[in-house]
Amino acid sequence: MKRRDFIRTSCLSCIGGSALTLALQGCSSAYYAKQVDLKQNDLVIKKSEFVEIKKDKQSMRNVIVAKYEKLGFPIAVFRLDEDQYSAIYLECTHQGNEVQPHGNYLVCEGHGSEFDNKGKVTQGPAEKALRTFAVKTDQEYIYINLA
Repeated sequence: MKRRDFIRTSCLSCIGGSALTLALQGCSSAYYAKQVDLKQNDLVIKKSEFVEIKKDKQSMRNVIVAKYEKLGFPIAVFRLDEDQYSAIYLECTHQGNEVQPHGNYLVCEGHGSEFDNKGKVTQGPAEKALRTFAVKTDQEYIYINLA
């Protein structure tokens, strides 16, 4: 193979791989809770929001996003265990960009900071953890205390 052909093939492979990675990340968009209520100082979300049905098969989402018009940013709610959840405010502590859920972690698209499903920094440039909220549950609902 000629040097020029090798370089062209290598460059096209790199560009194609990058485009495929971006396309796959776009497919994993976050699920936004359909019904989010405010009762006193608690955001209330049904646990059933975590249930996903595809092709007549039921599975559980590991994260949903709750939007409430009076909050500046949405809140990611991670299902950690059968009855354990974490609620994380999606404002990056680095420069205030919105953080996005990617599977079981969060990414700031602005500068690449990454956070785990409890809001702790796993990769900078952010140095502080994300704001979290106390979470309580009952049989049917998740209560996120905003106070």
